[in-house]
Amino acid sequence: MNRTYIINDANGNPINGKYPPNKNVYGEEFGGYKNRKEEILFHDFAVLLRDISFLYKGTKYYIYVHNTPATVYNVERKEIIAEYPNGLELLEGFSINGTPFISLIDEIDDVKSFYNVFKPHFALDENGYPYNCKYPPNKEKYGDMFHGYKDSFTETLFYDFGVQNYDLYFKYKDKEYYVLNEFNYVALCDDHFTEEYEVYANEMDFIENFKIDGKPLIDLIDELEYVEPE
Repeated sequence: MNRTYIINDANGNPINGKYPPNKNVYGEEFGGYKNRKEEILFHDFAVLLRDISFLYKGTKYYIYVHNTPATVYNVERKEIIAEYPNGLELLEGFSINGTPFISLIDEIDDVKSFYNVFKPHFALDENGYPYNCKYPPNKEKYGDMFHGYKDSFTETLFYDFGVQNYDLYFKYKDKEYYVLNEFNYVALCDDHFTEEYEVYANEMDFIENFKIDGKPLIDLIDELEYVEPE
């Protein structure tokens, strides 16, 4: 992804060179921007590659950047409505009803940033928190103790590993398994998380397709001896 607008500050930290922070004017609270909204757009999204969501006149939009061009998704229409090579080009080029998005910053609401939320098995609940929509929790049935899952093993697999992006350790028939969780792939690896043996597209791809003794992991959950996030 071509992001030539990113430069390093005096401490070597990446910043948005075209829309830089100004801590002399705005202080430290929002990283040198005047409010959290601008910090999210110009730094979290454009520099840190975090996905974002926002509301404009009652319509919710997602903007995501992980492993993709910078892409705008209209939640109401359930479709991608714009794609740009990078975050800055999206901020400057995307428009809503003919008005450039960058001119609408003061009018958009409920701006949030997320780390890699928009994988196929991710969704946001009514409070804006990510959850696993492919294997969702059921708090009515299981309560709140394990985030709505029946036990700590399924909570770890479908929430800690599947949503929170933790690495994974589990044990089956006395054999230990270690799984590295990067933002754009998942890998079975050694116990130091350095050597990768098998690579999968995402967490659910691993759970559904990694096999032990010919059986996918998802069919072995109740037989696992130990599961924890790393």
